[in-house]
Amino acid sequence: MLEAKGLKKRYASKGRGARDEMPAVNGVDMMLQDGVSYALVGESGSGKSTLAKLLTGLISPTEGKILLDGKSIDHKKKADISLYSEMQLILQDGKSALDPHFTVYDSIAEPIRNLLSVSKAREKEMVCELMERMELPVALLKRTPGELSGGQQKRVCIARALSVSPRILIFDEAVSGLDVIVRKNILQLLKRLQKEQQCMYLFITHDIDAALYIAKHIFVMKDGRIAERGVYKREEHNNLGGITYET
Repeated sequence: MLEAKGLKKRYASKGRGARDEMPAVNGVDMMLQDGVSYALVGESGSGKSTLAKLLTGLISPTEGKILLDGKSIDHKKKADISLYSEMQLILQDGKSALDPHFTVYDSIAEPIRNLLSVSKAREKEMVCELMERMELPVALLKRTPGELSGGQQKRVCIARALSVSPRILIFDEAVSGLDVIVRKNILQLLKRLQKEQQCMYLFITHDIDAALYIAKHIFVMKDGRIAERGVYKREEHNNLGGITYET
């Protein structure tokens, strides 16, 4: 279980005094259960990406705690590096998220080498298995990110994240910027993978349709806070479904 308690992140305001700060995340409380898919929706600037970085330890909170299975985590400590095998983040821009000098093979194999202890032969098997699961031809393994399409780059990023079998996957605008057909294919892939892996998803997006396709549990973020949280229920008379909000 992943929890955020009173999570806040403030940044100094440009052109103002040192004490003037703007809250990007302003008191977020969340509880995410293992094996469940969640979606976080909100407008640009609502604090979604900052929250993703806080939860995965890329940045430190100004206030509040992040708990994994009831234990406070601090990714800055060397002892907590192993937590990256528990939790992975997939960013919006697949090309920027991949080292331009790495081949596809090395991009996927890097987390395996750093976080797992396997033989070279097993590493190769794992990379090829992930390529198959991502529906990518193994011929792409020798290519660099710049030689791939946007959809292929995204699939490599997902394969890279899955390479260490994490319990928690956080997707930050993972399908934005893709054309309609590629977007649909990636969403279908994510849905299938969640069933196979039985891992926790936190799918962050501004697209409510994509959120409802991936998850039943929806958080709505506004001005750095969780404004609403609800459970999506598909009704027979309404193919688009509806959201029942908690009060």
